Amino acid sequence: MKIITVNINKGGTGKSTFSYNFSKWLSKIKGYRVLLIDGDSSCNLSYSFNRKSSKSIFNIFKNGEFEILNIDKNLDFINGSSQLTDDSLELRKRQNNCLIIFMWIADNIEMLSNYDYIIIDTHNDSSLVTSNFIAAADLVLGISEPSRNGYRAWLELKNTIASLKNEVVDIMTRKSYIQAKPYLIGNKIEHIGNTSKEFLETIVEDDHFLGYLPKKELLAKSLLLDKDIFEQQENMATYEKARNMQFFNNVEILFDKILETIQYNAI
Repeated sequence: MKIITVNINKGGTGKSTFSYNFSKWLSKIKGYRVLLIDGDSSCNLSYSFNRKSSKSIFNIFKNGEFEILNIDKNLDFINGSSQLTDDSLELRKRQNNCLIIFMWIADNIEMLSNYDYIIIDTHNDSSLVTSNFIAAADLVLGISEPSRNGYRAWLELKNTIASLKNEVVDIMTRKSYIQAKPYLIGNKIEHIGNTSKEFLETIVEDDHFLGYLPKKELLAKSLLLDKDIFEQQENMATYEKARNMQFFNNVEILFDKILETIQYNAI
């Protein structure tokens, strides 16, 4: 079981849309067993699925209790909560306040090991809540749209992970509990326009760059419709499928590269 956290400290980059479509691809196209967790206090994924539950990610932080909802074949989900903030949870007063999710996973490892992947969507901040999701991850995917602030947020994410690795250590061995490795994905890239061109020229030089997704209405409306891009593809006319073939090929290449990367890092 591998854990992928999706994060960057900037709004509007498309983290939730990416988490949604990547999870659907893993579970439907690849046949992996996936647990998707809404760790974003904006609750975009939870609103999209619109499935009620008695407990949310908030309860996991509070007392370890949880409810897992089945969304589709091979895809389960834990609802988000608008209360998921450092203040509401009083995290600054708690010991090991960056390791609460880490410990919850350890406590429930037998059950969670039934999944191949856990995907965690996060809020666009650098809170203790978000640090928990980073601390538990094997891979952290920074999703950035083409802007200077987006790239700065990516550099901040790398620094945050490095700081956590230095600070969250075993007191006896001094070995870090944090194993997460950061990788960058460009999003909402336009083929026409200097901003996207300059952004791509910058990020392709980054050793942690995995690839990019173009700006595409199919992606933008997937959460709104609760239909991933592959479901939308199934409903397309033949000429539409042909027109969008390159887009879907590029998505497959990027998603496969993410899997390759996490499997390589597991060796």
